[in-house]
Amino acid sequence: MIILEKETDQYIQDYVARHKLRFPREAIMNICQKYREEKKKEWSLDTITEAVSENLRDVLRDELKKLRLGASSVDKNTEILIEFINGLYFYPNYHGIMTTNLQEVGVTKIAEEVVEERILKQRQQQLGKEYSKRKSSLLFLFN
Repeated sequence: MIILEKETDQYIQDYVARHKLRFPREAIMNICQKYREEKKKEWSLDTITEAVSENLRDVLRDELKKLRLGASSVDKNTEILIEFINGLYFYPNYHGIMTTNLQEVGVTKIAEEVVEERILKQRQQQLGKEYSKRKSSLLFLFN
């Protein structure tokens, strides 16, 4: 014996009539069964969604890594060019250019080393900031 709200009781009575059932308990059992089936579907959709999301995240991470490496290379070469242009302005009467495929001069190596050192310092600073953030996050968690 259970006591229900009028609206719920009316819903069950309508369900009994609509499905030609004999007892309200059959209606309640059917409604519960359908609910369980829907929950299973919902769970499987969540599982599928999570699996697809995880795979997409992995694929995108790999692609973004490739893009970052390409962008870093372009950035590095651009910085080297800036160093060369800067060096050329020291010789304003110079009207030619010697490309590296003809002859790579020592200043090319110097420019590359300067840029490499700059990139290394920036990376170290970035790692230091990330370390500080993690450290402060851990301290926050344990306090």
